[in-house]
Formats: sequence, C-alpha cells, structure tokens
Amino acid sequence: MRSKQTQRRFLGAALVLSSLSCVGPLQAAAASSVTLFGVVDQGLVYEHKNGQSSLKQKSSNQAGSRWGLRGSEDLGDGYKATFLLESGFNLTDGTQGQGRLFGRGTHIGLSGDFGEIKMGRMSVFGSDWGGVGSPFGGGWGQSGNGTVLGNGKGDFGEGGRVNNAFFYTSPRMDGWQGGVGYSLEATNGDAFATSAHDRVLTTGLRYDNGPVALALTYDRSIPNLQEPKEKKEQKEEEKKKFIRKKASSNIQIAAAYDFEMFKVHASYGNLRKSNSDEYGKYKSVHAVIAGVTVPTGRTGKLMAVYQHSSAKIEGWALGYQYDLSKRTNLYAFLNRVDTAGSHKLQSALGVRHTF
Repeated sequence: MRSKQTQRRFLGAALVLSSLSCVGPLQAAAASSVTLFGVVDQGLVYEHKNGQSSLKQKSSNQAGSRWGLRGSEDLGDGYKATFLLESGFNLTDGTQGQGRLFGRGTHIGLSGDFGEIKMGRMSVFGSDWGGVGSPFGGGWGQSGNGTVLGNGKGDFGEGGRVNNAFFYTSPRMDGWQGGVGYSLEATNGDAFATSAHDRVLTTGLRYDNGPVALALTYDRSIPNLQEPKEKKEQKEEEKKKFIRKKASSNIQIAAAYDFEMFKVHASYGNLRKSNSDEYGKYKSVHAVIAGVTVPTGRTGKLMAVYQHSSAKIEGWALGYQYDLSKRTNLYAFLNRVDTAGSHKLQSALGVRHTF
C-alpha cells in the first residue's frame, strides 16, 4: 500500500517538475518573436524604347519581390535586441536579387528609450525616407522617384544600400524622428585599409503626424583615396585609366499632405559631383517631382506624377491600385521617360501579395 502511495507521490512530483521545466522556455518564447514576411509581385509589362518593343512577364514592378525574417528579444528594462534578414528575388526565374542572399538588407541592433542602434547592410536615408514625396515612392517601375532623384544612382552604395554600416535612429517625439549612419565600406572590396574603400555618411530628419509627412535627407560619399598598386601584369594603359572619384553629395526634401479627398506629394533633390555615367558629366543636378493620389472608393486609388531633372530627364506616370484584400492587390501603370536623344514608354498589369 505504501509502495503505491510512494509511486503516486513520485509520479505527481515528476509531473510538477515537468510542468515547471516548460515554464522557462514558454516565458522565453513570449519575450522574443520572429516574423516571416515578404512581397510577391509579378506582372505583364510592355515597353517601347527607341523604335523597339518588348512584352514579357516581370517581377518587382510595384514593389520588390522579397522574403525575410524580422525578430526581437525583450532584454528587460525597456531594451530589445533586434535583427533583420531580407532577401530579394526574381519571381520570373527564381534567381536571387541584388547579387547576394540577403541583398535588400541585414542588421542586428539594440533598441530602447534612446532609439535604436543597428549594424549591417542598410539603405541610406535618402532612399529609405524619401518615398513620401512621390505617390509611387521608389517603386512602380520608372514611375518611382529613382528616375530623377540621385540617392540610387550609385554614388551612395549599390542602389542606395551600403555595407559595413552603423545606423542610429532616434525615438519618435511628437511625430519627429532623426537618424544618422556611416558606412565604412559602402560596396564590396578586397582592400585592407579603410581609406581604400568608398565610405558614405547619411543623415535624415522626418515628420509624420496627421495629414502631414515631411523628410529632409543628406547623403555624402567619401571616396577611395588610394590609387591601384603597381602590378607587373598591369598594362600601362590600364594605369592611366584610373580616375580619382569625386566626393558626391545629395540633399533631398520630400513632402506630402493628405486632404482626405486627395493627397499631394512633392520632392526636390540636388545631386552634386556625381560619379555615375548618367549624371557624372554635370557638376550639379536639380530634380523636382509633383504628384497626387486620389482614393477611388474604399478599395482603390489613382495616382499621377510629373518628374523633371536638369540632367535632361523628364517623365510622367499614371497608376491604379485595386485592393482585393488587406494583403493582395491588382495594379496597372503607364509611364514615359524622355532623356537626351531617347525615350522609353512602359505599361504594366500585375498582382502583388504581401505576407
């Protein structure tokens, strides 16, 4: 009889210990989170350029197709550890985007009442915060602000993304937020010395409260200061081709105001001393964008924009988005961009799903 009671007590104690052993992992799981997210965007695109036409499927029209992991862990006292791994891909053929596994962005960081500090590969503030000044942001093919603004022309990382970077963003206070970042190695390179790499300084200030959205950003490149080392196999003609890069700078102002019946957008940009093929022959390039977004019922919106650059670039665009659900929408756009001696007409019909 006693042996049965002893066995029962032993089993009861074992169950209690077993349940207690589960509490720790459950609490840890509750204090941390990992989110799988992504965008799947595919459409049929027609393009006409200099007398030639193309009709084919294209990925990443309205927004870049991607998948990623975003997570945080509660460290107590208001502090959190954060991370992001974001990978772009081409839905048409399944290949990776940006030439790497997590080309759209990677970081690990620490956040708290002071704001957030991050390390990794991130977008300069001109790219990240400047989208409010256009109804198309940085997407929708050549309808986006990257057609005329200088943040993504190659002077400040690849497509406005910089490697080996430290970023700080302040907490939001009454709609205001500031940020500063510095990249020790904006693009890939094998050189050892820091001065042998292109570096980038980026800063930004934005306001988002009620109907008003504003963003002021400044990006500056600090180019490689070292000439290529003498090599026996290097030809004399190749040595002469070396041209020291210029220290480029780009200031952008973006604004939007929502009147409820419609929303207006405007942007101004000034890119100086660009090293890009497109803007490199100009000492200074001024760009302006003016656009409008008009809601059409509860599930749709119509967008229009005009873009102009002193680098002899001019364009217009029309777009429409129809929401099938909170995560899936149809889109259509038509745009044209004229440059010196060239023009390109682009139209698309597609679908975008987010998760």
